[in-house]
Amino acid sequence: MFKKILIANRGEIALRIARTCRGMGIAVATVHSEADANALHVRDIGESVLLGPAPARASYLNIERVVQAALLVGADAVHPGYGFLSENAEFAEALAGKGIAFIGPVPEALRQFGDKSAAKTLAVAAGLPVIPGSNCASADPATVRAMVEAIGLPALLKAAAGGGGKGIRIVRDWGSLADDIAGAMREGLNAFGDASLLVEKYLPGGRHVEVQILGDGHGKVIHLWERECSLQRRYQKVVEEAPALTLPAAMRQRMLDAAVGLGQHVNYRALGTVEFLVTGDDFYFLEVNPRLQVEHPVTEAVTGLDLVALQIQAARGVALALAQADVPCQGHAIEVRVYAEDAQANFMPSTGVLHHLALPHDFARVETGIETGSVITPHYDPMVAKLIVQGDDRQQAISRMRHALAATRIVGVANNLDFAEALFQASEVVTEVPTTTTIDTLLARLVTPQPAWVRQVGALAAAYVFQQSRSDSAQAASSQWRGLTHWRLGATQAYVPSYPQYEVQVNAIVLEATVAYLICRNGLFDIKIGGRNHTVGLGASVAGQPCQVMLDGVGFSLWLGSDDGAKVWVSDGRQTCSASVLPLLRHDKVTGAQTGGAVTAPLTGKVLELRVAEGDSVEAGQVLLVLESMKMELRITAPAAGVVKGLATRPGASVERGAVLARVEASALASSQSTKEAT
Repeated sequence: MFKKILIANRGEIALRIARTCRGMGIAVATVHSEADANALHVRDIGESVLLGPAPARASYLNIERVVQAALLVGADAVHPGYGFLSENAEFAEALAGKGIAFIGPVPEALRQFGDKSAAKTLAVAAGLPVIPGSNCASADPATVRAMVEAIGLPALLKAAAGGGGKGIRIVRDWGSLADDIAGAMREGLNAFGDASLLVEKYLPGGRHVEVQILGDGHGKVIHLWERECSLQRRYQKVVEEAPALTLPAAMRQRMLDAAVGLGQHVNYRALGTVEFLVTGDDFYFLEVNPRLQVEHPVTEAVTGLDLVALQIQAARGVALALAQADVPCQGHAIEVRVYAEDAQANFMPSTGVLHHLALPHDFARVETGIETGSVITPHYDPMVAKLIVQGDDRQQAISRMRHALAATRIVGVANNLDFAEALFQASEVVTEVPTTTTIDTLLARLVTPQPAWVRQVGALAAAYVFQQSRSDSAQAASSQWRGLTHWRLGATQAYVPSYPQYEVQVNAIVLEATVAYLICRNGLFDIKIGGRNHTVGLGASVAGQPCQVMLDGVGFSLWLGSDDGAKVWVSDGRQTCSASVLPLLRHDKVTGAQTGGAVTAPLTGKVLELRVAEGDSVEAGQVLLVLESMKMELRITAPAAGVVKGLATRPGASVERGAVLARVEASALASSQSTKEAT
């Protein structure tokens, strides 16, 4: 048995691995970047080695630093978790060179399955059906284009070294092919260090089903049943279930046998996941993930096995004692990935401080690596937690997941809780068999605007600022009587502050607010915002706890706070909305003409590419630049036709959310055309 394992990862998976190691009596240590110096996994595990700066390439992906860390803590094995170096053959070889075990497949298997082209060749040799497409990968755009032309549209571009939905593009239009190829190559290079692409025929309406296998390297390979992973967005899984839904018994057995056969073909040693695309009565090999999967808890739930413990045992090189008949599949399990992302903004990652986090630990399995006070940065995956539930059948599991989602509270960052709850109310998910395109077809229903937030935040922000100003004044006064200015006992007139009017900006909407405090109404605020009257009551505010609020006679709980003098955030424990609140007389109002044309960063990230220069004429919707955040690319487009002025960034520059990147001023021609159209 290993004496000490270095966990070369971070967040929830580092904590989950540590839990099993401790249960097996194995000492643990971990690693961290500068950004993770105070992270939960560092404090919980206790012994951690600093790898380097925040960017993954300088820390978690730095093979030399991780190997040195293993030597420094005296580890005789390293568990890579998932992502980062978990599929890196060079890393496994570097460890072996120092006499340290790699908890995962042998380097040769990592190379074979890490290259999608090589994996496809192995699958064909093992007799598995594959999707029509290219037989090899290429990093040459012209070669990739020729591959697409040979297959025809629609086609799928896939990063050969990819995983986790990165470096994938569906090509439906010849006009976008060049941009799609460039984008997929760039993602592959940034995420995996390899720009090579495979091309496959795109088969719409399919299901994503994967089989968990386990091999001992001595010729024995078994399966741990299958998982349904069809509910995806941006090619990334959102919901995973075990077992798969309504697979015909014969197809299910053929798929299980195919996965085991592939493992036997390469004498596989370790955990691995063989992924398939199911269409009608057919299934096709997709890829092999030679590592622990994010969704492994649902397999653990239905089998009763500890997959991390099985990984560790396999890495020791001992023969597998577990027989296929010893692996049950009981009940139904569901996992939901809770992300810090804004569903209202095409699921863009959200960064910031978690002012409050409450998770349903008492009736669901929860895997998380963050807590109240943690910071979601742009450097890593924006996952907040995984919620896992189990039931006797799928309907019971769905009911329990609804309760788990309803009990979760996240304050401080945008998140997908409302989206996930809506997902489990949709008949297409609850009573039908979903496909990989189900979420895309439901987005308009599942992601609905919340116009009330603008009004509520505006009202509450203005009241909050007003209340804080009164509290500050009262504290500064020498007596309570001196603090109670501008009113008289028994009077009914409103208290009028020095600056009773505020300008409230919520997102891009600017509203004017007038606030008055009426003594005779037990602390209620009269607010006129955006031309509409409201009555707001605020209860006592305790740090970290929700405040009892009355808005137009309806009571509920909200978290309220201010990050600085003018910024106020309001949260219902699901979504957080922020507003800037400034006294109207102290603030020179910015007119629409002045703000029009400003192009701002929708998220914190890095500028990958500039496609325009100062003075260029652009059309509405034309791509101005490409941003990257959390390994995701976002194309920033012109809000209207005009001329680029005040270009304020460059390739490689880091930008904060809300920063002005450029301005697009309406050209004389565009203005003339607009006038004609209006006429």
